[in-house]
Amino acid sequence: MTAKKSKILVHICCAACASHVFSELEKKHFEIIAYFYHPEVHGRGEYAIRLQGVKKLCSEKEIELIEAEYDVKDFFQVLFPYQDKNSIKFISDKKRYRRKRCQLCISLLMNNVEDKAKGLKIQNFSTSLLCSPYRDHDEIWDKGLDLAAKYKLDFYYQDFRKGYWSGRNFAKSHDIVIPSYCGCADSLEEGILE
Repeated sequence: MTAKKSKILVHICCAACASHVFSELEKKHFEIIAYFYHPEVHGRGEYAIRLQGVKKLCSEKEIELIEAEYDVKDFFQVLFPYQDKNSIKFISDKKRYRRKRCQLCISLLMNNVEDKAKGLKIQNFSTSLLCSPYRDHDEIWDKGLDLAAKYKLDFYYQDFRKGYWSGRNFAKSHDIVIPSYCGCADSLEEGILE
């Protein structure tokens, strides 16, 4: 008799990163439930392309996919005080603003996946952002641990960056588009690759 697998809700950034993360989590005997939430992605067209790749991956791997509604207001609502020159929170320095923008984005995504896990009564949660060498792992880890402690859930951290290129190779071999930037309009302009 096989032991029952623990469920884990995994926030998905893109199919390339998720392909490696899924493989690693399957080795740990998790029952994976994928969650696609990205209000920061610039443009419905880009969002649809990324979602299409995730759907294809989840279909091939027979993984349940939960799609959140695409609403850019979620992202801009958090970001606006730091862009508004009349706000006390306004940041004029581009490097400081970029760092703060990324922190806010990670916080928004992690809060949302934790909230979804709690709502679905899934004890474990994680994110495929942990596959990207362009993301701040300390920020993700700290936020995940804070949320886990606050809501009595378990944040699963693993440094998946070793599989970054295998994820890209998987995407290429399966005709899945690989994002060329993080997601938001600022990252597109800055040319930040994910």
